[in-house]
Amino acid sequence: MGKSVVKPLQRLFLLKEHEMKKTEFENMVDKAFWGLEAKYGFKKTKTSFIDRSCTIQFQNATTEILLNYELGNTPWLEISDIHNTENKSTLGWLLVELGIDQAPKPEQAFRPTTLSEGTLEPTLQKMGQQVLDHCAELLRGDFTVMPKLQARARKYDLECQRYLSIHKS
Repeated sequence: MGKSVVKPLQRLFLLKEHEMKKTEFENMVDKAFWGLEAKYGFKKTKTSFIDRSCTIQFQNATTEILLNYELGNTPWLEISDIHNTENKSTLGWLLVELGIDQAPKPEQAFRPTTLSEGTLEPTLQKMGQQVLDHCAELLRGDFTVMPKLQARARKYDLECQRYLSIHKS
């Protein structure tokens, strides 16, 4: 008898036309974020797979990085102070604050954030490099920029609520 071609579901992410082995995704993440451990003493502390989603948590003595990914969508990173769970924001807002990225428009919040086929690994690599290039203070436990990032996020939330109230139908 030949080997079965049916793979156990617990080893796969599944989403209609997408399928990825969990180990394949974890290997991509490990390659993309190796610098967190090498340069800042981070350890991968938790990995959770639920349905089509995955979160991977990294921590050092001061900071937590949480990678969020839903199969087929763009991953995003949350950065927080492990000693104050309310003191958190995202890599995206930091890049806006630093002038690297433009602030999103409210209508963008209501559009899907899908990834093109074959772009997950380069996206993770880019995120890993952005963390190393732009988050040094946060990774070392200096959260002085956090109030600015949180203020940007609150302002954007209000803009999104206003946009939604105008475009409800």
